[in-house]
Amino acid sequence: MTIKGQIGFSVKEDIFRTDKDILNRLKDMGTCAISDAMKGFNTMHHSIKSIDEQIKFAGNAITVRMRSADNLMLHKAIQLAKEGDIIVVDTYGSESNSILGEMMTTSALKNGVAGIVIDGGIRDILELKKMKAPIFATCITPAVADRHGPGEINFPVSCGGVAVNPGDVIVGDANGVVVINREIVEEVMELAEEKIEQDNKWFEEICKGRIIREDVDEDLRRSGIV
Repeated sequence: MTIKGQIGFSVKEDIFRTDKDILNRLKDMGTCAISDAMKGFNTMHHSIKSIDEQIKFAGNAITVRMRSADNLMLHKAIQLAKEGDIIVVDTYGSESNSILGEMMTTSALKNGVAGIVIDGGIRDILELKKMKAPIFATCITPAVADRHGPGEINFPVSCGGVAVNPGDVIVGDANGVVVINREIVEEVMELAEEKIEQDNKWFEEICKGRIIREDVDEDLRRSGIV
């Protein structure tokens, strides 16, 4: 992996990328089953919301860490991204400035970016909704960002209260965003598939008229209530 720059102002030019078939399976599973598989860990804070609830994606993370109210490195990340990548942006909690709007989003989509997750602000919201842009963010504001740096691309970041490393798998849908460490993707996928199978069986039982699960009463017995 090529590294260019200096401490705090550096770019790593490439990331690990997961097989597309696996990514498609994770996207279809959805964030709820995946979050359950990880015991609720690695689920981003609910303040990071999709601008269109119909959007869902799964891809590997290009991570971007920037100075508050600056988007220089996001421009560079859009240029470096490959088809199917998810750009994950750490703005150090800045919500006073927008770091992304219609033109940058158009560039990202033209370059094949599958999604952008921002712990910070965006603007041009009506235009972004019209193009059904696959964007998650914490807020909307017309105030524009600077473009001077510093910042880092493809170093560890924090987004929505979750540590994200370059190459981690990001899954987003109407329920939120989850992060899967790339080294445990297959294990998480197996657990998520088991959870979906269990839920489907329970749903069938509900439809047949069984309202209360046996393990609910068991939990109540242990608590001395039943």
